[in-house]
Amino acid sequence: MDEDTGPAFRLEPADYRPSPPPPEVRARYGIGLVGCGGIARGAHLPAYRNFGYRVVACCDVAPGLAENTAHEFGIPFATTELEALLARPDVHVVDLAVHAAQRPPLVERIAAAGKPILSQKPFALNMADAEHMVWACERANVPLMINQQARWAPAHRALRRVLDLGLLGHLYSVLHIHRGFQDVPGSWYVALEHFNILDHGIHFIDLSRFFTGAEPVTVKAVTTRIPGQVAVTPMIYTIGLEYAPSAELMATLHFNNIVRAPLHEYRWYLDGTLGSAWASPRELVLQLADGQPAQRFALEGNWFNEAFGGSMGEMLSALSEGREPATSGRDNLRSVRIAYAAVESSESGRAVALPPE
Repeated sequence: MDEDTGPAFRLEPADYRPSPPPPEVRARYGIGLVGCGGIARGAHLPAYRNFGYRVVACCDVAPGLAENTAHEFGIPFATTELEALLARPDVHVVDLAVHAAQRPPLVERIAAAGKPILSQKPFALNMADAEHMVWACERANVPLMINQQARWAPAHRALRRVLDLGLLGHLYSVLHIHRGFQDVPGSWYVALEHFNILDHGIHFIDLSRFFTGAEPVTVKAVTTRIPGQVAVTPMIYTIGLEYAPSAELMATLHFNNIVRAPLHEYRWYLDGTLGSAWASPRELVLQLADGQPAQRFALEGNWFNEAFGGSMGEMLSALSEGREPATSGRDNLRSVRIAYAAVESSESGRAVALPPE
């Protein structure tokens, strides 16, 4: 924390960095990993090791991949058969780390086995699949959480801390600006239709709900292709979220994911009646409307892979406390619905009204 920070507001790493649940909770729940791809090996498993979670089994259909993963991370059981993992009594929660297109039948099988599920995002490639998976888990009385792990990233938790303390007053504007590049030939995401909104962008749609605590009533999205792009659909969007008039609130999400020059940027700007806050992954700035100098805080921690430990910690805590996790399947339907409305708006050129719940 910078030395010029005044006494009115203090921000310490413990205020925003995710931490694991108590040791007895970590000891109680064994994790079974289904899908040993790059994101699982590069983010999930390192985070689980750092947070002290027990990964007791892993599964992947690719020959040798589960065995190699088990060897690398000290996991005692590896298999290519989902039923073999589900039959183990030491598997209490399943981390389902497969692509969205593969997910629906696996969710049904895991739910039928009575195992709670932490599913990766994006939850589904269409609303029908998303709703079906939620219903399947609810019918089986199986807890379902979607890993919108961005909610546990340190910068986002720091902004949420500012909001929870009421420092900004009435929040009336949320603006997200993200400029990067993922138009990479041969990558799976350039072949996925509407990747920028449905897969990567779902993080920022969900975070708009996390920050505002409100649900939009209308979605308007603008996208465009650029000459020479590889991706099958646009890699740049601006999404406007309109809320009920009584909310006195608006949100704008802009993501240019095909910036050719090395001018990448990631920021959130939150404006309220008492002040403003903005954050990058490494810094939070708070400027109140009282005439005092802005307060600047250097942020510790990382989204990858620290937030993955935070989201699994939320899942284990929810199971221990007998409550729904913060990003339950039912809750995540709201984020998915906004994303598909944005796709519809971008294709039709019209604003799309969200149906009342």
